[in-house]
Amino acid sequence: MIVLFTTQRHSYTHQSLVKSQELNFKTQSYEKLFRDFTLPRATYIFGDLDRLDFWDLECAARLYNDLRDKGMRVFNNPAKFRSRYQLLRKLYRDGHNGFNVWQADDVVPDEAYPVFLRTDCAHRGVMSELIHTPKELASGIKSLIERSVPIREIVVIQYAAEPVAPGLFRKHGSLKVGDRIIPRPCVHEDHWVAKYGVEGIASDALYEEDYQLIKENAYSETIEAVFAASELDYGRADFGIFRGQPQIYEINTNPTIPSPCLEHPSPVRLETSRLARAQLLEAFQEIDGPMTGKSIQLAHPPSLRQRIQRPSLHWRRVPKMP
Repeated sequence: MIVLFTTQRHSYTHQSLVKSQELNFKTQSYEKLFRDFTLPRATYIFGDLDRLDFWDLECAARLYNDLRDKGMRVFNNPAKFRSRYQLLRKLYRDGHNGFNVWQADDVVPDEAYPVFLRTDCAHRGVMSELIHTPKELASGIKSLIERSVPIREIVVIQYAAEPVAPGLFRKHGSLKVGDRIIPRPCVHEDHWVAKYGVEGIASDALYEEDYQLIKENAYSETIEAVFAASELDYGRADFGIFRGQPQIYEINTNPTIPSPCLEHPSPVRLETSRLARAQLLEAFQEIDGPMTGKSIQLAHPPSLRQRIQRPSLHWRRVPKMP
């Protein structure tokens, strides 16, 4: 059995795996995990880490260590999780990315423009259009603060994208599952912020190219190195190709795993989806953990007991632990 931990409101991302006949895959909320005293023997993935606050991350990291020390296979040490700013700065510093990132109070070099704004955590997408001057940047940051976005959450990211065809942008994605890198079908949009994709907007030639990228796992060595630098074991790296090189935009530890694509105008696109799905299921099957043996007794540290017994924004009514 494989168990993915997520925040309670965001367990929907892996429902296609939960409903799959090929896997024994479950999700469990951190809210429940922090109140549990036992867990079954399984493979455990700590996901959705960017949505946890600092105390929840510490509690999750203690439970990660407890499960690991008791012989369970565990993925994504919460104590090693980096925010968007920390990750992108590290990838730039280590030479994996050619673009840089700054916090709101930093001075952005003139040669770095254009830039855009995002938040350090969560998945809210970009928070501005492209910004070309320091004056525009100051105005954009001020506008976000006036909209109640905390300044500590505002990050400035250097633009690093280019169209794959006139007026058409492509976003790549690759999942890390265990020791394997699994490429995902690309999405295409007519805006530099390519996120969900627009059906039918790409040409047959682009769909054929996408199929070959999946078949050959074209960027696997690069993505493997990026995951090693991030110290994450599970997630999806989203990236684009800029000046011939992959540029990593983020690593999502709770990526949406879509259901198989059954209808599409392009037969090549359908085959790409089928191939990517088969590779993904095979990778999950390789990390699937046995359920045999007694349940695991969790060693709740004092900090976790205090977190649960104390009133919080997450839980209005929480029973006291014995």
